[in-house]
Amino acid sequence: MNGEPGEDVVLASDARDDLVPELIADDRLTRRPLRAVSGKAMTAEQRAAAERSRTASAVRRAAARGPRPPVVAKTAEQLALEAKSESTVRAYQSDLRQFARWLAGFKDDEVHDPADIADVRTAPRTPKEVADFLAAKAASEVAPGVRRSAPSTIPRYLAAINWEHERRHFDPPGKHPRVRDTMRGIRRDDPPPIRRAAPLTLKLLQRTLRAIDLTNFERGAINTRDYALILFGFVGAFRESELVATDVSDYRLVPDEGVRIRMRRSKTQQDGDGPPKVIRFGSNPLTCGPCAFVRLYRLQVAQRHHGESGMFVALKDAATDVHICDEGLPPHEERLDPAAPFFPSVSKWGLFRETRLTPTAVGKVVQSRIRKTGLDAAGFSGHSMRAGFITEARNAGATDDEIMNQTGHNSAATLRIYDREYTPLVRNASTRIKL
Repeated sequence: MNGEPGEDVVLASDARDDLVPELIADDRLTRRPLRAVSGKAMTAEQRAAAERSRTASAVRRAAARGPRPPVVAKTAEQLALEAKSESTVRAYQSDLRQFARWLAGFKDDEVHDPADIADVRTAPRTPKEVADFLAAKAASEVAPGVRRSAPSTIPRYLAAINWEHERRHFDPPGKHPRVRDTMRGIRRDDPPPIRRAAPLTLKLLQRTLRAIDLTNFERGAINTRDYALILFGFVGAFRESELVATDVSDYRLVPDEGVRIRMRRSKTQQDGDGPPKVIRFGSNPLTCGPCAFVRLYRLQVAQRHHGESGMFVALKDAATDVHICDEGLPPHEERLDPAAPFFPSVSKWGLFRETRLTPTAVGKVVQSRIRKTGLDAAGFSGHSMRAGFITEARNAGATDDEIMNQTGHNSAATLRIYDREYTPLVRNASTRIKL
């Protein structure tokens, strides 16, 4: 901006020193076009007055707009929540509601309006309050001699309370001696029973897969999905939550290798940058993971692009006695939405839905499919696939590192639990004694 000859031009860009710190940090003050204050032979006093006027106007405009939205604080809050998996955060929030109920004076069986505990602060709380809450939960009974809370629930309550304190920058009460002593007393008074999921061994896996009819049109979608779900869960040693969290874009068919699956996040890899899992090509078409992958992918494409008639054609040719993994995926113009869940739920009409399967549903699928073989499904769960892989791998002589490369365990000590439970003769000195 140019002034007339003989005029001084004064810009407000040097007036920032007069602003209060909160307003200096507001970039909106510096983005407005600068205006000139013109005057002939302005004195130093006039120039200073012009600058003060410009500064005062900027301050008034900023005040009228109000404070800047707390973008940084909000982002930090979101990142704190995302440090844990979604399922863990949901469980913690549910446990914290129980803590809030107790703080508000409600009994376990007492019904109340959610608004009654909306303003209850769960952090910070004193170690005495936390210890008393844990003791009350451990002693609560639904009937004489029948505890209301499972032994594993009490430590989870404490984990949720610690998490709430830490993310709000308070000391976690779980480190206090009073709380630690309370937890030791609870464990000693009611030791938790050890219940391990029965392993889905290779023979049982094959029997389960053979019982699934892939040519049944009415149940073709759910049968094809369950077939791939169980096979992938076993070969990939997946946790239920890991398996159902995968999207179409996470899968890649790699020649001479198999199906490579990107792991976005897992129990031991919360940063979303875990190593990929590989479902290798199998010699037996029945247990070939890439064949199951191609079959499920094609069927979802058939429904998406050709409707029920396309599904009928795809199911008519479905078979598990020949390999189809070498045929590859449909052309690019008929690919699935990359953001869609690879293991979707299925409607009561037998069609794939856009929603993903839940971790709880995985366990129900495993039990249902085992029952269809004529066996008792008691003791089996979604974890049975992972336990079955570790059992078979250990019996085949796999090392700790080889198993951990597929399971994602961080510690070999965890594998010892599986050894004691499922393969007690592995690394057992009794096998060296000639009886």
